[in-house]
Amino acid sequence: MAFEQATQQIEKLREQAARGEIILGYVDETGFSSTPDNRYAWTKIGDVHAVDAIRLKRVNVMGCLLSTGKLVTSCLQESVTSTWFYAYLTGIAQQVKQTYNLPLVLIVDNASIHRSKKMADYRELLKSNFSTNLYFIPAYSPELNRIEMVWKQMKYYWRDFQVM
Repeated sequence: MAFEQATQQIEKLREQAARGEIILGYVDETGFSSTPDNRYAWTKIGDVHAVDAIRLKRVNVMGCLLSTGKLVTSCLQESVTSTWFYAYLTGIAQQVKQTYNLPLVLIVDNASIHRSKKMADYRELLKSNFSTNLYFIPAYSPELNRIEMVWKQMKYYWRDFQVM
């Protein structure tokens, strides 16, 4: 039920954006490692398949796909925190306010940094200072957040791994 309701509400938001009443953004963070994930492998029956857990450099990327067609990204090598997330959203909200002077609705998932107590205070600041609201999609519904398609493309289709 929650998924269907969210689908309908997001469709209404998309219609508002198409009419020029709001700017709609799809926000999410992801991480990229310099070593690809081992998504599958073959092993002889009876043998134990062991995979080295070596992780080299990792880059975390925050992205926002706006209804205007713009993709706003930011990278960092540290963990993403609620404070960093708020700073990122504030930058987007400032740009939208200066460029379009329209309300901004950002679609986000239920990650802990989006739902923290600190972020609850930050959400009020975003709303009062920039007319920016967060819309939380139901749990386990990444297909409702269009930026997930961008991450999938980047991770599994655009990225070229070479084994040496």
